[in-house]
Amino acid sequence: MALTLKLNFDSVLKLPLAKRVLILLAINVAVAGLVYWFLTGPKYDQVKALKVELQELSVKLAENRQIAADIPRYIREKEEMEAKLAAAVAQLPNAKEIPDLIDGISSSAERSGLKILIFRPGSEVPKGFYAEVPVRMTVEGRYESLYEFSQKIGALPRIVNLGGMDIKSLGHRNRVPLLKADFTATTFRFIPQAEEQRKKK
Repeated sequence: MALTLKLNFDSVLKLPLAKRVLILLAINVAVAGLVYWFLTGPKYDQVKALKVELQELSVKLAENRQIAADIPRYIREKEEMEAKLAAAVAQLPNAKEIPDLIDGISSSAERSGLKILIFRPGSEVPKGFYAEVPVRMTVEGRYESLYEFSQKIGALPRIVNLGGMDIKSLGHRNRVPLLKADFTATTFRFIPQAEEQRKKK
């Protein structure tokens, strides 16, 4: 036995107003539910996911715009660093200037009033595009002479570092306090690219 449901509009129209309003409201709720379930709901999740993606893309876009705005500054900093590197390399003597520079260190000590006890140039230590050239020194003299020597070394046109300084008192001689200083005066030599490659081979 099959149940058949026949909708008779005339019988619906004969119902009281309150019941007709309730039926109309139920139909509207059912239609709205179906529309949301089949059409709006899936799109809502998709819209939510797209909003998250849009937010992430907006953050990336802001970061990329910031980077793009900083490109001229980066270029300017790169040029400044290259100029500083060129100036620093210009202060590194080449192979021909090393003997003169070592003579300059020796004469700076003598002109400052220091007595040179040991003056021993060491072998070069390669450090990439430059090499360290150490000179082991032991000098004797007054504190003022040692100070003047360090000033003369600082005023040389090439880079020279004084390191490993060990200073001892020798007491007084003719009422003048004397010091003995052991240290290494290190200068740096620029290694041209061809020579650097040859040494690596």
